[in-house]
Amino acid sequence: MPVTSAVRVVDMIEAVAGSLEGLGISDLARRLAIPKSSASNIGATLLSRRFLERTATGRLVLGDRLFDILRAARFDRGLRSVAHPLMAELMEKTGESVFLGVLTPGFEVLLVHKILGPQVIRYDADVGQTIPAYCTAGGRVLLAHLAAPQLERFFKSTRLRRLTARTVANRRQLLKALDDVRQNGVAFNFGERVAGASGISAPIRSGSGRVIAELGLAGPTPRLHARPAELARLVKDTAARISSALGYRVGPAMGSDGAGSRLRATALRKGVASEMLTSVGPDGGPADEMPGWRSG
Repeated sequence: MPVTSAVRVVDMIEAVAGSLEGLGISDLARRLAIPKSSASNIGATLLSRRFLERTATGRLVLGDRLFDILRAARFDRGLRSVAHPLMAELMEKTGESVFLGVLTPGFEVLLVHKILGPQVIRYDADVGQTIPAYCTAGGRVLLAHLAAPQLERFFKSTRLRRLTARTVANRRQLLKALDDVRQNGVAFNFGERVAGASGISAPIRSGSGRVIAELGLAGPTPRLHARPAELARLVKDTAARISSALGYRVGPAMGSDGAGSRLRATALRKGVASEMLTSVGPDGGPADEMPGWRSG
């Protein structure tokens, strides 16, 4: 039997979707034949979750969050079907959570697929969730491969906020970090978005060579800090295998010694060796006190 509150939520979204200019609360109450107070409460909830947005005239229209979830649900199934077994293999080899992300028009990373690691303390994020690009490994992979005009639009539209003590929130430093990504083919993030959490990502290319997604590994900083070059090689190799399955032809590979040295140098320059975060250590730490962490 239908739940009245759920029916009203769906009815409200459908009513707003069917209006070209959006609807006010009074309009919605009349259309749905519900009290104005009920329409206001439902509308406020949907606004707070970004399923609806309010225009300058006060009307309600569909929000970005709804489109993000729809995009994640309907994202290229070919990519996900190719990526899934290789992501599972990467998770088995590393013991860490693996994510697949794409760049949104608003320059955020939209998570479209994930395979969680088996560890009790692990990193988790919801598919359909968007996260900042500038302070995440996956985001930097995607930003690094934007055309110059698009990258300039990113800087004009995005406020670089300091989310932790380690966040790079300076244009010059971020451009240098994006240069490193282009040179090394991999991005590192050590505690820049969530203290104690780190990530390593590499680009996934289509048959034409265009970067269409990023493959990322995420986990507690101490675990990723213990073997950054090894993990980076595994992430790069998996991303390259996904790209190859999509039709991309890779050129001659860099020798493993050169790749390892360059990745190790980049990791050390990012300050991994001096990372002394204690909020989440190899022995566990209070995961339930940190956003983005889940146990079980």
